[in-house]
Amino acid sequence: MKKMTKLLALVCAMMMLVAVVAGCSSTGTPAVSDAPEATETPAATDAPADETATADETPAPEESAEATPTLDAIRERGELILGTESTYPPFEFIVIENGESVGVGMDVALAQAIADKLGVKLVKSEMAFDSLIPAVQAGTVDIAASITPTAEREEVVDFSANYYDTTNCFLVRADEVDSFTAKESFDGKTIGAQQGTAQNTLLTEEMTNATSLILPKTSTLIQELKTGNIDAICLEKPVADCYAAAYAGELVVCSFEMPVEEGGVAIPVAKGKEDLVAFINEVIEEMKANGEMQKIYDEAVALAIDQIIED
Repeated sequence: MKKMTKLLALVCAMMMLVAVVAGCSSTGTPAVSDAPEATETPAATDAPADETATADETPAPEESAEATPTLDAIRERGELILGTESTYPPFEFIVIENGESVGVGMDVALAQAIADKLGVKLVKSEMAFDSLIPAVQAGTVDIAASITPTAEREEVVDFSANYYDTTNCFLVRADEVDSFTAKESFDGKTIGAQQGTAQNTLLTEEMTNATSLILPKTSTLIQELKTGNIDAICLEKPVADCYAAAYAGELVVCSFEMPVEEGGVAIPVAKGKEDLVAFINEVIEEMKANGEMQKIYDEAVALAIDQIIED
């Protein structure tokens, strides 16, 4: 009996030992299983966190690009694009250099000074005068030459300060100059103006008793006047003075003038380009103060007269 009791006790002890061992093995399994889960969970969390940080940072360069000032964009491009219609001496006209047509004039010299100060190349884009403002609006050109800043134009583009103040006058044939001394002198006459100009508007709105001939180029109007097809041309005074000097004894500027509030010429810039307008105004102010503005005007007048005579 004692042997049986000892045997049973031994069996029970062995069974308890097996249970303990089995229990240890069962406890160890979750520990191994939990370890990977603990490791994977932070890793899975960290990956999206990095992606989120990258996504948050992506718009920053785009916002910076949109906010880049116009001046920086022009410098990056390496070009300042000038829109011009080159039949308007002394502001803009064509000369022949080394057998090639080259656009010159006061406007070109001023644009070159702006480009030089920006450290970029000046590029000229030739087009019809009435295409200049739309080209500025569309961004095809950065600036345009010799535009009178009227209230209507200021609705669609911004303007620099005037770089040359002027007035409207009338170019007539020399032998008829005494006939044009007042506004009424033009009643029943035919007056020419360049299409899209402030002078175009002046004729059609304020000189309704005269007939208007509106053409794209001033040079064509000059020929019409010389041949007697029209009686006068309405021009800004510097332009009329150039042609009168070139055709001395044939064409003259009559005494009657029509000054307007918006008289003068400025540089149009697309809306919202305040930094470019401010930069241009600095150049204009500096060139007026040091006499350079008058110098480029005088040089342009002399060159324009010589070119007209040669033509």
